[in-house]
Amino acid sequence: MLYRFDHTPELRDVSLEVWAAGGRLHYRVRGPASPRCRTSLLTYFAWHNMLRPVRVSGDTYIFSLYLPPIPSPAHNHQLENFLRNRLFGRRTPMAATLAVTDACQLSCPHCSAALRPRGKAQLDTATWRRVIGECVDLGTSVVTFTGGEPLLRRDIDELIAAVPKERAVAEFFCNGLEAAPERLAELKAAGAYGIHLSLDSPDEGEHDRGRGRAGVYRAVSQAARAARAAGLLVGLSTYATNASVDARKLTRVAALAEDWGVSEVSVFDGIRTGRMLRGCEPLLDAGHKRALIAEARTANRVHRGRLRVITQSWTNSGRGFSLLIGCLAGNLQCHITPQGDLTPCDFTPLSFGNVQDAPVADLWWGMLAHPAYRKRSLHCRMQSPEFRARYIDTIPEGSSLPYPVDGTRTEALTAR
Repeated sequence: MLYRFDHTPELRDVSLEVWAAGGRLHYRVRGPASPRCRTSLLTYFAWHNMLRPVRVSGDTYIFSLYLPPIPSPAHNHQLENFLRNRLFGRRTPMAATLAVTDACQLSCPHCSAALRPRGKAQLDTATWRRVIGECVDLGTSVVTFTGGEPLLRRDIDELIAAVPKERAVAEFFCNGLEAAPERLAELKAAGAYGIHLSLDSPDEGEHDRGRGRAGVYRAVSQAARAARAAGLLVGLSTYATNASVDARKLTRVAALAEDWGVSEVSVFDGIRTGRMLRGCEPLLDAGHKRALIAEARTANRVHRGRLRVITQSWTNSGRGFSLLIGCLAGNLQCHITPQGDLTPCDFTPLSFGNVQDAPVADLWWGMLAHPAYRKRSLHCRMQSPEFRARYIDTIPEGSSLPYPVDGTRTEALTAR
């Protein structure tokens, strides 16, 4: 497939041929400006070839739910964003998580969506369709619907269909309770690419107790198999604490994932946000992060080619290819709440304006003008004592979240 980078003036005369064969990605780059991107392309494709795909679909390879199939027009869009960011320092979000509802059947203690203003009007279908288009125009190639529970939103099929498939893929996080086989088939028909199912523990009783409802673990297991049968990519989403690392729960989660036909396990750091915002002790300390990375590395060797385990601890570690990733918030990702507030990520309870008042691009550039986000960070800011002391601990007690950040809109033009 021939890739072009028409939205990046410096690379408009570059043509990149990408194809998949023999378990590897191959490419050929041409054009007067091609020397500018050769090193970045070499690093990018060498990393993927070291990983190898977790799924093969015709003449395309799938490496992750966080990447469009390769090659594909949507991947062309993402790779252009990667090069624009890497070569010219123009950070635009490759991923946008859109919390389309606050409604949820559960009340999990670790939920990052807790403390949002309940009962406040949420964005309507037309506004979300506009927001999706603006995110993709800005550079987004992975649109992820979250909540609450996004499948409780009646128009979720329409929102998934609003994601332009030639430029981006659409996926959603789900607790499994609404993921009946016929519903998943409908979402696939609407254009869904993948589903992330939340699994807090490999132990059924522990997962259900944490979620506050019996039968949730069973629903996740059934949804994983049904989603695979519907043709969706399936991921499991979990989180790590010092205790879960000591118990080596990730090893058991990965074994379940392979049994259920899951392609990828995402392990987020336990972060003090939502109901746990005011805590002091880290949920996952540096030593346990290193142990988690090692456990994930072992799991990837054991399950190689059948599923992949990726941890936030690694993407924020500053090692190897993770140097190109770092903290996604305000770097490669933005998050928009049900009421339209733009935040750096769903873990960060800071609002940089509302999409009902300004285009997504203006809010994004305003966020990047803020002192905390002018430069990319290798490590999660929400786990930084300095960041929390300055921006999180100063949020007045009892405030609804996300809390507005002052002085960013007036600086937006300077960040462009």
